[in-house]
Amino acid sequence: MKALLFPGQGSQYEGMGRSLYENFDSARDVFMQIDEILGYKLSEKCFSSSQEELKDTSLQQLAIMAVSLAAYRASKQKMSDVSFLSGLSLGEYSCLYAGNVISLKDLVILVRERAKAMQEAALQASSTMLAVLGAGQEDLKPLAENLGFFLANINSASQVVISLKKESCQAVASKLQEQGYKVIELQVSGGFHSPFMAPAKDHLSRVMSSLSFKKSEFPIVSNYTGRGHTDPEQIKENLLKQLVSPVLWKDCVDYLNSKGVDLFFEVGPSKVLKGLIRKINPKLKVINIEKREDIENLS
Repeated sequence: MKALLFPGQGSQYEGMGRSLYENFDSARDVFMQIDEILGYKLSEKCFSSSQEELKDTSLQQLAIMAVSLAAYRASKQKMSDVSFLSGLSLGEYSCLYAGNVISLKDLVILVRERAKAMQEAALQASSTMLAVLGAGQEDLKPLAENLGFFLANINSASQVVISLKKESCQAVASKLQEQGYKVIELQVSGGFHSPFMAPAKDHLSRVMSSLSFKKSEFPIVSNYTGRGHTDPEQIKENLLKQLVSPVLWKDCVDYLNSKGVDLFFEVGPSKVLKGLIRKINPKLKVINIEKREDIENLS
């Protein structure tokens, strides 16, 4: 059984999507439609922005989404018998297009507003994120309240990302290093998937209420529940709660595997999800689709 996965923030790189644009009419059409919806050339920003420029949340989310959808459109006919959809954080929004839940125009509006709202929420509360390597969620849960952080991403049994106030970053990192964990501060603009994002959730709720969601053609495995959903109202609720709750990525992968999925297509820039899945279950196969040669190699 097969599942499509879409990447989230952090998967961006300079020049991403250019190979798709130059070699596939269907991918070029996606970029051009998104450019028209936005009223500016997002495609050119994908191809020519520096890594530093791509760190900006408002650009990064739209750019990763555009490349992911272009890769999906270019490879769709070669990926038969797909049974499930999922994505990491932002990637869960790309599922809405693959599942025919909302139109491309509405998805672009939704992601644009999500990125803007998350950026504004980050400015309201100075926060950041730390990747804690060598720790599982059960190791960190007892420390969270005492040290003042929130579990944000459960990436695998030994990799958790936490959100916390910027001012307490060094102190918390030192305490966790004393426990024997490796700690890396992420290059993000705020403490995502935590209560720091409450203003963004409120804004996105208002945006979603104006958009028409349909039943998904495939179950979308939610970061919030770690389970598959097709009901449009449940999908909306999951996406809103995802903003302020931990991303249960390990649960998503375990759930898909329990349903018989043993082949994943990671559709979009980089190979971040492949690396995480290798840590969760090395027996699972992941095929990356982000460039011309990847699509040509699909049988």
